Amino acid sequence: MKLNQLTRCAGVGVFFLFASLNAQSNEIIIRDHIKNDVAFRSNSNVDFRIQNEDKSKSLKSDIVNIQQYYNNTPIYRSLAKAVVREGKVISFNNNFIQVNGNNIISDKVDKSEALSSALRHLNIAGQGFEVMDENSGDLINLPDNKVASLRFYFEKNNTLIPAQLFFINQSKENKYFSTLVSLTTGEVLENNSMINECSFHPDHASDHPSLAENNEHLLNHFNSSPSNSENQVKAATDATYNVFPFPLEAATFGPRSLVTNPWDLTVSPEGWHSNGTTNYTDTRGNNVFAYVDNNASNNINGFSPESTTTGSLTFDFPFVESPSLSAYDNRSSAVTNLFYANNMVHDIMYKFGFTESSRNFQSNNFGKGGGQGDAVRAEAFDGSGYNNANFASGQEILNGVGNWIVQAPRMQMYLWNYSVPLKKRLFYTDPVLATRPGVNTGVSNFGRPLMETGVTGDVVIPSVATGCTALASGSLTGKIALVNTTSCAYNIKAKTVQDAGAIGMIVHRTNSNTVSDININNVTNVTIPTIMLPKDEGDFITAELTAGRTVNVNLKDLAVGYKNSSFDNGVMIHEYGHGISNRLTGQGYSCLTSIEQMGEGWSDFFALMLTNAPGATATTARGIGTYSTNSPTTANGIRQYKYTTDMTVNPHTYADTNLTGGQQHAIGEIWATMLWDLHWKMAEKYGYNSDVTADPNSGSAKTLQLVMDGLKLQPCNPNFISGRDAILQADQLKGGADNCLIWNVFAKRGLGVNASAGSNSSITDQVNGFDVPDGCVLATEDIAANKKFGIYPNPAKGEFFIKTAPTVGNATIKIEILDMNGKLIKSFERKKNSSEPISTKGLIKGTYLVVMSENGKSNAEKLIVE
Repeated sequence: MKLNQLTRCAGVGVFFLFASLNAQSNEIIIRDHIKNDVAFRSNSNVDFRIQNEDKSKSLKSDIVNIQQYYNNTPIYRSLAKAVVREGKVISFNNNFIQVNGNNIISDKVDKSEALSSALRHLNIAGQGFEVMDENSGDLINLPDNKVASLRFYFEKNNTLIPAQLFFINQSKENKYFSTLVSLTTGEVLENNSMINECSFHPDHASDHPSLAENNEHLLNHFNSSPSNSENQVKAATDATYNVFPFPLEAATFGPRSLVTNPWDLTVSPEGWHSNGTTNYTDTRGNNVFAYVDNNASNNINGFSPESTTTGSLTFDFPFVESPSLSAYDNRSSAVTNLFYANNMVHDIMYKFGFTESSRNFQSNNFGKGGGQGDAVRAEAFDGSGYNNANFASGQEILNGVGNWIVQAPRMQMYLWNYSVPLKKRLFYTDPVLATRPGVNTGVSNFGRPLMETGVTGDVVIPSVATGCTALASGSLTGKIALVNTTSCAYNIKAKTVQDAGAIGMIVHRTNSNTVSDININNVTNVTIPTIMLPKDEGDFITAELTAGRTVNVNLKDLAVGYKNSSFDNGVMIHEYGHGISNRLTGQGYSCLTSIEQMGEGWSDFFALMLTNAPGATATTARGIGTYSTNSPTTANGIRQYKYTTDMTVNPHTYADTNLTGGQQHAIGEIWATMLWDLHWKMAEKYGYNSDVTADPNSGSAKTLQLVMDGLKLQPCNPNFISGRDAILQADQLKGGADNCLIWNVFAKRGLGVNASAGSNSSITDQVNGFDVPDGCVLATEDIAANKKFGIYPNPAKGEFFIKTAPTVGNATIKIEILDMNGKLIKSFERKKNSSEPISTKGLIKGTYLVVMSENGKSNAEKLIVE
């Protein structure tokens, strides 16, 4: 073991030396490129620093993310992305600005004052927040009261304004923001939530099943690791998990199975229960720590199940669901499945490029680059509410002095109570009263959600029974207030009794035995739970109190009949997907905040790809979240339409974004539909495989790789157009063999060449376009067999020739070379009989279209440049 550790340490040192030399090398290459690029003629001395370098195996290139600086200060979102291959910059996209040294404003506000401004803006009243110096090296896994910050220049009206970017994470209120504050005025320049919420109201789900599909073919697939190979070195300790194994989408799609050692040791070299230093016997390891957070404290000290055996790791716990059983009965099995699913996504997506150098989630990066200390904190039975799941991606930032600012991601998985007829939340502690039949209750969407423990106290009718008038301070201390429904709003009643010391509130609906939930949005000043009781039960309690008897109750929710999203692999993959898309796009944080951003779409796509059935077809219609929403496996789940290439079932086109009102799930559904179409068209060409790790040459694997590469290539805050172009660029960098296929897929759904995204600030001006580049039109016309022209050699290295039919005289032909996006690269005329070669100098490796025209008639040939 000591030898292994010493070897590893030596390897780490060698890696960092190599990484440092490589960074210097790429920096020199990029500076030379800028110096010689005519586009930078007036800005050739632009100052920049490399933020991270991802050695992309799939693109055989380095993807280098670059931050522009001025006077040792980064300029906010002034970024560049270079693709370097074989010592050359083959792609350089940037939004660098031309800096005018005369338009720099000086500081007038210090950092502490700016932080106070940010906290006021976020309505965070907690005390003790402290700004950590951005030059400090001790910035990994910041506690809640330590705020990481970075100084930036913010460009506004051609002026650079000094600003401070704060990362504020207050677990107590489940708030996590990146907030940019001006250091001249103290105003908040930009504020972004770092949590991707996936909350849904039951009305959003569809309970209308389509034709039933046979899911039995899932049961025996993926029962062992999808990527484990026999020649891997055996992990120190075996582990077995009783879970719903991939690609099962959820508990309703097939039975649990015992899975042993499902990890991939090339990806998780210590297995799933060690970070290289500490070996764990519960559900934690290098990639994820899974635990229960039913009190919504976001504290990693919550319950996590221990192995049921010694000497090996076995996580085999009971699982039973029924309308009469509590979801809490499955506590250990739920956390086990949550741990398994997170690790599976980590290992699978690592193979497609979500690695240490691309800011993935690991405690120990084993010397492979990137920031570390950010394993996923996966919280089961989260006490923040119901019918929800979310993911806070955190960040890995290399600051100006070479230190990492790292915040670990957090996944929160909730209980779901769709279509549960009786939601009993009031329990009498007196043994006699406890025998009363349970009654349905309503609950408020403000204040503390009721979970398994809840609050216990004597019920008291306030001196003002409506709860609408201020009460004597302390008059309800430790009590649960019973108020009626008259006069003022329910949130006012709750705030009134809370101020008097109440720990909970019961609303007695005095005129009906039908109760409803209480939904009042944007209530931030109420912290106690509120339920609504029907008339008869409220009358009973009132009578007991009037008679002078004590009524002591426990307000809680035992989740009887509820579904648990920790058994919904699709939802967990979706949430983890937010982490992937956020970390891979632009600077790795706050780059998916535009109104047309497609984060929900990537997450749905990942969920579909990793839970695809072996027997699925392009027209197999699939919903999302059907288990969690307590609906049939054939239902829509939480989306408007099922995912399928059949446009009579899913008619989405790009212009449908105009109808979403900016709702991110609705926007994402349209993007995921296009990516899903792309998968099946690629599968048609290269073959389908539900196990994306089984064959890298399958259409399924190729599509997932294209999408992952596109995430890395796209700019900060992409829209559908730039997201499409990044996927096209990824294909072009691989040779462009599928460029026209990709164009035709996107054009089918309105995202063709002539599509328009409209204004960056509007979600109502997108325009469909169904055209493909001219080169793709020509390429699909199947040029006649009696061609007048030909190209040789093909593939070409350095030069190629045009072969023509013999002719007399000095007739000329027009030659155009286009890339597979239809962009004209070269255009010239030459004699038809010429035998001179045509140079490919300046053309990057890939596929092009050579169009040869004579007298208005054209022929085209694909040319591969090597």
